[in-house]
Amino acid sequence: MPNTRVLVVEDNVLVGHAVRDMLLDSGYEAEVAETGKAADKLIKTGRFDVALLDMVLPDTTGKKLLKAWDKYAELRIIVMTAYGEVNTAVDCLQGGASEFLVKPVDKNLLLRSIEKVCPKAAKNVTPKLPPKGSSSKFGAAEEVIFTSKAMTRAMDVVSMVSNSDFSSLLITGESGSGKGMLSRAIHRMGSRADKPFVEINCSALPANLIESELFGHKRGAFTDAKEDKMGLFEMANGGTLFLDEIGDMDFKLQSKLLKAIEEKSFRRIGCTNTIKVDIQIIAATNHNIFEAINNGSFRLDLYYRLSVIPLEISPLRERQADIPLLCEHFIKIFSRKFGRRIRGFKKDAMDILMNYCWPGNVRELSNVVERGCILTRSEEIEVSHLMLPKDSSLIPTGMKQQAVNDDQPMTLSEAEERAIRIAIQKADGNKNEAARILGVHRTTLYKKLEEYKIDI
Repeated sequence: MPNTRVLVVEDNVLVGHAVRDMLLDSGYEAEVAETGKAADKLIKTGRFDVALLDMVLPDTTGKKLLKAWDKYAELRIIVMTAYGEVNTAVDCLQGGASEFLVKPVDKNLLLRSIEKVCPKAAKNVTPKLPPKGSSSKFGAAEEVIFTSKAMTRAMDVVSMVSNSDFSSLLITGESGSGKGMLSRAIHRMGSRADKPFVEINCSALPANLIESELFGHKRGAFTDAKEDKMGLFEMANGGTLFLDEIGDMDFKLQSKLLKAIEEKSFRRIGCTNTIKVDIQIIAATNHNIFEAINNGSFRLDLYYRLSVIPLEISPLRERQADIPLLCEHFIKIFSRKFGRRIRGFKKDAMDILMNYCWPGNVRELSNVVERGCILTRSEEIEVSHLMLPKDSSLIPTGMKQQAVNDDQPMTLSEAEERAIRIAIQKADGNKNEAARILGVHRTTLYKKLEEYKIDI
């Protein structure tokens, strides 16, 4: 009997291919369709047992596809959507969906859902072991690509935290450094992995809408409240609530959030009944939280409540060793997307990537790799394909986030740090050889490595 065949219908390229790769590693046959038209064409072949269907697509809606696919009696449909309102779930189930999952979907929950709706899946899937020498040592966190000491230290904390039923955890780090991905990994590695992981971006909505999203509301509670709505606190019951960009939350709402976390209970807007919940809180911010506290835009008591476990993620410029691994990871993703065979970067192009300051962190690196995969006409990405800011090869890795100013020379410390990094790179990480290249004693080099926090 052939393995269960799954079609992932998802317009977000990174999400779609990540889900597909996870399914392939778990022993399934899987393909991705990024539009409704492409999905419908593949479904008509009759090759698929299960469809993982996103509700929002560029050319149609999941509801329309559900209706169109009702004639395929053997097809099992699992709806995946970031819009987790109760009425949406009911509509989907009544429209032919077998399961309803809220994104981001937990890996274990997704695999169990596939086995539930397609019984043969549990019988013929042979999980694949991770490749020897894999960059990740943490199983459920396989999408966290790292080898640097800075990320290893962070993941050591994650590993310890995942073994405890912590109440709250605060992740700090620059925008694009991977806080959201790490939060999902923490959830999947913990004891609540089979429970919901629910996410909200606190900077994406005004305060009144965030309150409704978090706590829900009763029909008629305000002008646009046309029906009862379940809040994210309630949806996350038993699992994890991820509060992204918590530093941007309205100050008045922070007190309500603090009370809900401390009391593990809340009221829907317009209701008098109290709802009890059991959830873990993971919050993240790219702000300097202590500056926010000092200027009065963030509550000190909320900070202490959230930071039972504090976790800081280093920017990409401070974990150079991760860059080649991340490049390899993104090249695989975009090579599949564009149907290209791309082996990697030419040496001079990789040298530039290794010495660039990466103000946009991992997110920016992903964009650069995608750009390179689009522009190259060979199997390698060249310097001309990078299109980084002017003179990016001369930007010291340790430079703070700032635009390149041709009229402003490097400081002596910046020049010294850059010289050390170049010597380390030329010596392939051999400190003694790097010291010889620089013409200094190795103990001097060791002190400088510590001073500039250069991770080898």
